[in-house]
Amino acid sequence: MKEAYETEGKSLVTDFEKNITLAIIDENWKEHLRKMDELKNSVQNASYEQKDPLLIYKFEAFELFKKTVDEINKEVLSFLFKGELPKQSNQISEARDQRKERLNTSKADVQNSTEQAISNSRQQPEPVETVVREQPKIGRNERVVIKNVLSGEQKEVKFKQAIPLIEKGEWVLINS
Repeated sequence: MKEAYETEGKSLVTDFEKNITLAIIDENWKEHLRKMDELKNSVQNASYEQKDPLLIYKFEAFELFKKTVDEINKEVLSFLFKGELPKQSNQISEARDQRKERLNTSKADVQNSTEQAISNSRQQPEPVETVVREQPKIGRNERVVIKNVLSGEQKEVKFKQAIPLIEKGEWVLINS
């Protein structure tokens, strides 16, 4: 406590960071060891494939280790960026008071809100707008005629094949 008081809480933060980092490393290392056991069992089948099991084990183990180190780094950074220590004890009590205030609702408040919801649902629904097309809809598998803008060449293709050509701007759809 004396050290924490003298360093204005900075030693608490460093201790917190150390403990969290060690806990994350410990969990990920245990998982890594489990994966290594699984790898050892699975590499034994490599000899049936006419491959050297030792080389495969070394390569896969190194890849697994790199993934584990990356995962540890991501988790530690994520936790430390998200973690916050309260600066004063006043913040904690204020947060508790705010939670209590939000939860204090009377029976009358609940009844009023349900009555408002019922009255809102009784209002007339908005009319649905219908879409009017200028041209008939073309199905994806319907055959259409397209024309090249530059050369004037015409092709008959399915509409789904014509879409990318039309979007490029080199071809246009001919009404047929």
